[in-house]
Amino acid sequence: MQKPATPFEEKQDDFAGILDPAGSARSYALNRYRPSPALAPFVEHYWVVSWSLPEGVSYPAEVLPHPNLNLAFTRERGWITGVTTGRYDYEVKGRGAVFGVMFRPGGFRPFYGRAVAELMDRTLDATAVFPEATDQARRELLEAPDRQQSIATAEAMLLGRGLPQADPNIELAARIVELARTDREIVSVAALARRAAVNERTLQHLFQHYVGVGPKWVIRLYRLVEAAGRATADAAPNWTAVAHELGYADQAHFSNEFRRIVGRAPSDYARRVRG
Repeated sequence: MQKPATPFEEKQDDFAGILDPAGSARSYALNRYRPSPALAPFVEHYWVVSWSLPEGVSYPAEVLPHPNLNLAFTRERGWITGVTTGRYDYEVKGRGAVFGVMFRPGGFRPFYGRAVAELMDRTLDATAVFPEATDQARRELLEAPDRQQSIATAEAMLLGRGLPQADPNIELAARIVELARTDREIVSVAALARRAAVNERTLQHLFQHYVGVGPKWVIRLYRLVEAAGRATADAAPNWTAVAHELGYADQAHFSNEFRRIVGRAPSDYARRVRG
């Protein structure tokens, strides 16, 4: 396959949700690239995690979930991951790399052909949806001389059966998820439905079929991502005030949800990331 004439642009914005960002940056590299115009309606970005640590050294990478499905490849396998509702842990050691495709909220549904909520907290072999993701294609992707060629190989897999039909629900799902992410005043499903100008039943159905998890979970996730960011940005967060700002009835409820997703109480996490 020839190298694409137009490089896939690398994204430079921050990637929220990486726990212990300073420790992560010392242990592995994360690079993300925009898709081609043909796949932009479906794909959020391509991502590559790579690392090279001294023998005997390891790092427990921890990442908060996102309301996106992913297709990932290592030398050993290729797999699809549905939306995960808990923290994702991966032990980084030795030398290695993972290449991934993060689909936009709603963007995986046209490839899968049915409700993506079926895949919540599950994995699926890559060839079950993308038959072109063979062992040979995976080797070509991971052994390519540069990232541009790797991405071109990944796009060939995704386009193996042609582009899916246009589906306006993809843009609707992506727009509503973005509302939940950016509008801090949205702290309930009812508020999200009002802002999106859809009724709650339609919203629930859309998220089940296109996003893969319920709208309440997405709202709470983004508030917790913001809270985790406060732990690294603020000298000493007032967790009672943070809980109130993020729409929780009390600090106890906020702390329980933070612990369930992040794996530690807010104050414990703040101490850890500050060393």
